[in-house]
Amino acid sequence: MTAALHLADAGQRPVLLEAAKAAGGRARSWFDPACDEELDNGPHLLMGAYTHTLQLLDRLGTRGLLLEEKTPRFTFWDPALGWQSLRCPEWPAPWHLLHALFRFAPLSRPDCWRVMRLLPDLLRQAEHLEQQSVTQWLARHGQGGEICQRLWYPLCLATLNEPAASANAALFVRVLQRLFLSDRAAARPLLPRRPLSHLFANPARQAILAAGGEVRCQCRVQHLEWSGRTLQALHSSQGVWPRPRAVVIALPHTALARLLPAWAAERQITALHSAPIVSVHLRYPCAATLPVALLGLPLAASQWILDRNRLLPLEEQDPRAPGRFSAVLSGAYRECHWSAQHLIDSVHQDLTRLLPALASVRPAAARVVKEPRATFAAWPGCARYRPGSQTPWENVWLAGDWTATGLPATLEGACQSGREAAQKILDLLARAQ
Repeated sequence: MTAALHLADAGQRPVLLEAAKAAGGRARSWFDPACDEELDNGPHLLMGAYTHTLQLLDRLGTRGLLLEEKTPRFTFWDPALGWQSLRCPEWPAPWHLLHALFRFAPLSRPDCWRVMRLLPDLLRQAEHLEQQSVTQWLARHGQGGEICQRLWYPLCLATLNEPAASANAALFVRVLQRLFLSDRAAARPLLPRRPLSHLFANPARQAILAAGGEVRCQCRVQHLEWSGRTLQALHSSQGVWPRPRAVVIALPHTALARLLPAWAAERQITALHSAPIVSVHLRYPCAATLPVALLGLPLAASQWILDRNRLLPLEEQDPRAPGRFSAVLSGAYRECHWSAQHLIDSVHQDLTRLLPALASVRPAAARVVKEPRATFAAWPGCARYRPGSQTPWENVWLAGDWTATGLPATLEGACQSGREAAQKILDLLARAQ
């Protein structure tokens, strides 16, 4: 969608082909009859460092649908320590983070001082860490104990969708660089107030159509016809597009391997594995609310819980409204095999620890969403399997959060890759004139 919109804004008339019933990929919403509301596949947290994503929302006029914290602040809870807040003051980076860590109760002073050992690696390029795991990198710099359990490990799991022991250290360092070394606003959490389709897919579709482009859903690409180094025709379930000037393939890496098996094997794209995410949406028959919209539970099954009622504008919030919560379980290699009822019970149990009044009730409605291939697996060495936007064919480019963006699989990586592919097409068209 980002690529098509960037091309449309430059005067082109793109045609977007989408195999699903609606565009948006994982960043879309759908109506769930059990919960009687529109739900996202899972909770999404945006950050102030998402420059390409925020540019897209500004272009679509939907940035106002975000709940934006003025300063970086995250709230956590665990049975031993209760409620804790990590809040950064309005200081220059990285001093705002260091100040927040020293005031973060779960961490000791020695742990906070050990963070300084990370700065040399955070101030240089991260490529030399490509073969290391996050656990190895942290241990080499003397990080351990509480600071790993309370900060680094949960942050790694949330941003890379991978446990620290098997996560790519280079990707994690780039995340830390973007969040804490660029400017103090980069680490601000941004939460969608409305379902994601209202932020991205719906307004993007309208903008593409208004520019004279097309958006065709339930249109699966079945075959690509080649003539030397040129894509000669694109065959789909809705017809054939002959002699396309430019094509951006923005498929998941698993789907690309089916469409371009020989090239995918040559580039070893098939060696890029997938990582799962599980989301659990609950609605209760009684009023219930958390003190914050987003709560981290670093030692619980529900790594993060989102209070969907808290996302509403203040004038729409009703303290008598039934409780609505969403939990996200990243890197869910184990949890993906749990039954739906086991997942619902686990999240409900976490909520009853926070809100004891819920112990006497059961959720009135629930929805479990398992995504076994939610993201690419951010394992050490995965960069070699992530191609850039350029392909061997003169009129074909790649996009997707799994391509060589230098980032983990995020909305920001998706937007960045789409914009880069579109800009290369525009540069090529300009040279041809």
